[in-house]
Amino acid sequence: MPTKNLTGPLFGFLTLIFGFVSVASLLLRGTLVFWICLLLCFTTLVIFLVLRFADFVNFFVSRQARYGTNVALSIIGVIGIAVFVNAIVAQRFDKRIETALQSYTISKQTKTVLKGLEKDIEVIAFFSRSGAQNAQVATYAERMLELYARETKSLTVSFKNPFTDIQLRDMYDVQRDGTIIFRSGERQEKVTIVGEQKFTSAILKLIRNETKKIYFLIGHEEHGLGDFAQNGYSDVKTELENQHYTALPLSLLTKPDIPADCEVLVIAGPRTALARHELDAVEKYLTRNGKLFLLLDPSVISAEDVNVGLVRLMKKWGVTIGDDLVLDRVRHALWYGGPMAPLPEPQPHDITLAVRDDVTFLLTRSVTPTVDRPANLSVRSLLMTIGGIGGSWGETQRETDGAFSEDFTDFTYTAGVDTPPPVSVAVAVERKTDTDSNGDATQDPTRIVVFGDSDFAANAIFREPHRDLFLAAINWLTLEEDLVAIRPIDLSQQELREMTIQDVRVIQITSVFFIPLIVFIAGLTVWWQRRKGENA
Repeated sequence: MPTKNLTGPLFGFLTLIFGFVSVASLLLRGTLVFWICLLLCFTTLVIFLVLRFADFVNFFVSRQARYGTNVALSIIGVIGIAVFVNAIVAQRFDKRIETALQSYTISKQTKTVLKGLEKDIEVIAFFSRSGAQNAQVATYAERMLELYARETKSLTVSFKNPFTDIQLRDMYDVQRDGTIIFRSGERQEKVTIVGEQKFTSAILKLIRNETKKIYFLIGHEEHGLGDFAQNGYSDVKTELENQHYTALPLSLLTKPDIPADCEVLVIAGPRTALARHELDAVEKYLTRNGKLFLLLDPSVISAEDVNVGLVRLMKKWGVTIGDDLVLDRVRHALWYGGPMAPLPEPQPHDITLAVRDDVTFLLTRSVTPTVDRPANLSVRSLLMTIGGIGGSWGETQRETDGAFSEDFTDFTYTAGVDTPPPVSVAVAVERKTDTDSNGDATQDPTRIVVFGDSDFAANAIFREPHRDLFLAAINWLTLEEDLVAIRPIDLSQQELREMTIQDVRVIQITSVFFIPLIVFIAGLTVWWQRRKGENA
């Protein structure tokens, strides 16, 4: 009888042990070990039931069984209540926990803007999700906009397919897959770069009430805002108005100074020289933190540069404008009636972020940062040729009459004479301003953008990406490239090491097998000690 009393519990313990091992083997995908341990578990269980059948039956009718059943039901009830409360909270407050290690999160600045919204804003995202990259960007945009919508009831989000929702696509003039429209009333903003900075800036543009004025200088045969011909700038005017700017002509021949409400002065391809008092007015405007967008074409038919006054003025601002013609035999587009039009490569800058495709400069001169410039001037190239020596350069050799060769094909690079590669054809200038104790600027900076070509924005070719580049330059000049400063979270110091397969298996074995086994052994020890006490 003592042997039976000891053998029965032993087989019961073996049943539990083999059960633990089989479960652990199943989680670790040890198929053979799982089936062996499962068979042993059932075998020992049958032997245990045969040896201690009477005790097994009595257990379910004993007082301990009733107490155990009550405890089990209590535990199940507590768990049920916890699950119910958790479901109610999740449904009522439907908030996503955001930590510094999550990829999808928004800043406090954005939350402040969203909580203060007093206008309804509709967001329409046009994504086809065709291709892995487009689908990935669409998913990121969807997650980010979901976070935006959670912070305010004034913002609604919908996703459309630009290839199937054709009527809606045409209504918003969507020309690129991945465009997001932010709309409030009759006003709208287009965003083609997915990110919190651009989303929040678009919202801020919609909720403000001011309309900034962009003045275009006239009187020197510049591109005209009202000119609908191929060489006109009527499309530029339309796009600026779509961006909530007001485009106005300005003649300094009749006005002594540039208006105080001028946000940006645009000088687009003048063919006759500016008078002395006009140059003085432009210089005075820049010294009082003005914004200038200068587009100067190369002098192709004459060695005399009619814009020498503007060239000298830009020299004071750290920009060297060459009297040359930029060529690129490596990266170019064939253009009827002219040289091989360069396709300059965008350089890292806020302006060039919007440029996704090639920009064609039909005839362009070099525009480069001056080496010796004041320390408070930041001058950076925006677009540069990619050809090396003999592949791209700024040609300076002219015919006897001062014009460049008519067929544009007999040019060769001459070291020490021509502008060496890579050749910059556009620059952005910013004069640094004083800052207060918090590091904030005490006044707006002076900003200048200089392009060596004005024809790239003419009606004939004013399409994407030319339009994106022109509007990005205007937005940067008006300090609207990013209306809110959002500092990205630095995850470089918070990265978690990726777990190896061995690490995963150790954690699984520890959590599924060893920890329960330790608890089981502890319980067995307590039981054995109590049994010894009862038999003593």
